[in-house]
Amino acid sequence: MENMTQDVNFSQYDTILCDSLQALDWAYQQGLSCDAIVRTSAPALLWNKNPNIQNIEARWTVGEQKKFQSTILKMTEDSFDLTLNIPGVVRELALAISQSTYRFQKILYKAACLEESDFTEARLFIYVDGKTGPAGNMMNSPWEQLLSPNPLFSVVDYTLKNDEWKMLTTHGVSYWQRLKIAGFETIVYRMAKKLMNKLPGWIFVKEVLIPNENELNIEIASSLALRGVKITDIQLGGLSDIENVKLDVDTTLIYDAVLPIMRKRVEQWVTISAVEITMELFKSYLKEQLNQFQLLTDGWEKVVEKSITTNRKLAVLVNSPANIKGQALSYVCRKNDIPLISSQHGVTTEISKEHRILHVGFDNSVADVMFSYNKKIVDIEKNTYFNKSRHYVVGMPKRLIRMKNTQTQDKSLPPIVYISTNLYRMGFSISKKTDYKNARNEQNLIMKVLARLPHKVRYKTYPEDNRRYADIDPVFNDVESADNIELFSAKVDMRYLISRHSIFVTTCATSTIGWPVMSDKPVVFINYRDTLPLTDEAYASISKGIFMFNGDDKNFYSSLRDFLSQPIDVIERLWQEKKNAREEMVQNYFSAYKNGRAGKRAAQIILRECLL
Repeated sequence: MENMTQDVNFSQYDTILCDSLQALDWAYQQGLSCDAIVRTSAPALLWNKNPNIQNIEARWTVGEQKKFQSTILKMTEDSFDLTLNIPGVVRELALAISQSTYRFQKILYKAACLEESDFTEARLFIYVDGKTGPAGNMMNSPWEQLLSPNPLFSVVDYTLKNDEWKMLTTHGVSYWQRLKIAGFETIVYRMAKKLMNKLPGWIFVKEVLIPNENELNIEIASSLALRGVKITDIQLGGLSDIENVKLDVDTTLIYDAVLPIMRKRVEQWVTISAVEITMELFKSYLKEQLNQFQLLTDGWEKVVEKSITTNRKLAVLVNSPANIKGQALSYVCRKNDIPLISSQHGVTTEISKEHRILHVGFDNSVADVMFSYNKKIVDIEKNTYFNKSRHYVVGMPKRLIRMKNTQTQDKSLPPIVYISTNLYRMGFSISKKTDYKNARNEQNLIMKVLARLPHKVRYKTYPEDNRRYADIDPVFNDVESADNIELFSAKVDMRYLISRHSIFVTTCATSTIGWPVMSDKPVVFINYRDTLPLTDEAYASISKGIFMFNGDDKNFYSSLRDFLSQPIDVIERLWQEKKNAREEMVQNYFSAYKNGRAGKRAAQIILRECLL
């Protein structure tokens, strides 16, 4: 986009909406008054506490976030039930509709930030464009849509200068190191796909179609290939025009069922003038999702039917299918009596207290068969409202089991690494804190703990692929100002860095914890009450197996600082004292099996129950 200023008189606006420092500086150059109020959610703009720069998410206290989240699970269940009873609505479409109500909470969250004056007084929104990740431009709130009823509202586009954005890479990681972690199974998998694709199809009586991968699926497919099962990549081709889709269902009945649920919620959270435009946006979004489901269904049918023969058994092995693409694939598989199989892709659900509102997004809502690392996640998923899977515990893939063999190699590197999980959400998320509050939490940890340690520390940034804010995270300045902290901002996955450090510090109940825990090197975990905390049960077990600190305790910073200030060998000795408790913890919450035969176990189940 080009910067369009010819139709905008910046000096006439006393309130603007902007999430970029660079764009704001440009606006001042174009005549925006320095006294104008700038409303933003970007930590970089809010950092210096300029009174003219205000947090547009200020209403979202922890209490408000809890209230907002408390009825989401029931909303998704009600939407599913009501639409599933409509003639022509299949289960997978009902799931897609239900998930749409959840995803729309991002828009509702933003709409709830607006005030009545935003719909009656002059407002300017500076839309930022620049380099982004695979999900497209996520750097802007939907103000141009929400404030469109205001005749005094204007939008101006700004394209970032000297812009650059990098995505996840293995640059700097040796081929040998990648191979060591990936293992023999990955080599077999890659070679089998290429070789089998060149062989005549009639020689195979069993075939597994793979639309995408994860660590466990690769091992499963490798084991199946060694047993003579054809492994085939499948991908959707180009889809038709979404505006000209012919749906197989009466959308009026769907709207009549779902819109009242959403209207009640919208009226509860947004100002009066925002109600109708928010509802219009929801209806438009829902229509788009219905069309998308139909397009994806048509596309998957064309792909899958190519492999259907009278004498070949088929199955589909997929990663993370609990989205509209996977829901459509699940429907096509069900119509053709093809088992849809999925496997766990990280330790999160079994340890996270907040993930219960995401039940409609769990893989077991669409998969016929689920392979899991441990029994805890199975117990949780079996009791979710949307469960349809047969569950099998097979253990962790070898890639994670191999972490135990990654001993520290380079003593010149910092012995302690802080693995940041501070991924900004640009609004609604399962966390109960805004991006700005999370940034301040991160800053406090850096300045009050990490920067005051007698050891060298590496700060490993979260390797986000999809760009949230235009500006560099302001906490990085605090990292770089500390004499003992090294900023590691290269977007390299943590699995490749395990061998370089002795002590791991991390926070939040995310899949990040799996890699360091399985290394059997000392792990220090920080549990925050309102930011992706552990479940009470997981906390009780994990606190016995690793070093646990509560981020909300009165003496948290001093306690953590004192602990990490100890000699490294002392921390390692204390770690060994937890060995027995840690073995029990790993078996319960990480891998039910120690021997790394998860792929073979799963393959045997598939051959026995899915490819007969």
